[in-house]
Amino acid sequence: MAKMADLAKRMFFVLWAVPLAWWILNSTISVTPKSWTYIYPGQVLMLLLTFLGYYEYKKMLGIANPKNGFWVGYVWLALQAFFYFDNTNIPSNLGVYLLLLLVALETFIWGKNSQQKRWMRASLLFSGTVFMYIAMISMLNFYKDPFQSLFVKNSIPMLSQLGICTVIAAVFFCDSGAYFVGNLWGKTHFSSISPKKTLEGSIGGFLSAALLVGVVWFFIGNPAYPKWLGIILGILIGIFAQIGDLLVSLMKRYFSVKDASDIIPGHGGILDRFDSVFFAVPVVSLFAWLVNRIFGY
Repeated sequence: MAKMADLAKRMFFVLWAVPLAWWILNSTISVTPKSWTYIYPGQVLMLLLTFLGYYEYKKMLGIANPKNGFWVGYVWLALQAFFYFDNTNIPSNLGVYLLLLLVALETFIWGKNSQQKRWMRASLLFSGTVFMYIAMISMLNFYKDPFQSLFVKNSIPMLSQLGICTVIAAVFFCDSGAYFVGNLWGKTHFSSISPKKTLEGSIGGFLSAALLVGVVWFFIGNPAYPKWLGIILGILIGIFAQIGDLLVSLMKRYFSVKDASDIIPGHGGILDRFDSVFFAVPVVSLFAWLVNRIFGY
């Protein structure tokens, strides 16, 4: 009975959330300040997801108390978002992104192995803030080149929004594929990270993502780019989406947290549903930039 009630909550959420998200992604607001031309409501939605996910992350670390200076990260992210809308692009900041990514990975590994919880939380906070920054900028860049050039065909602007939905759908396909394949054929469990996850399920996950993106790319992908790039993009999304899911699962297990929050009925929190998205979107942005540089458009 409890499972049926949980399923009903999930279905009700999907029935209103998916159409609302689609409308938001395809809306535009005209603005005039400085170099700003348009702000897309989809970008506002992505900022909201980032900030809520960041709050849940800090709450999981036990740093959501205002007395602990929890607001500092928000101010920094808000400033970065402002400067983004003022003027920024992936190529000119690629070196900064890669440097921050390396520092974040190093501090995450150092913090995870640290015996002192205070240092561990500090390093995880820093690495999490950097990751959220990279994810935020990457998602905002979905509305401009070079990402737009991946899914533009016959100059139809709507295809860039379809591209955004494809990336997000690929993450959820990956999650569903991993779940079903793992339940049917899973034998090799990741016991130390998440007992329910298996190697077989992981393979099924990134193959599901590769299949979805490959099919979508075949129909609406940029004809100037090779068709096989869609499969590569799908595999990359599948791999990094699962890395994000495993890392967050590892942290939740360490901090004895079941769900990041209960903001989404039947699904848990933003971090529970979008952890894979946060990890996949920087790879998609980097992929788009590399494809544009190599094949040109």
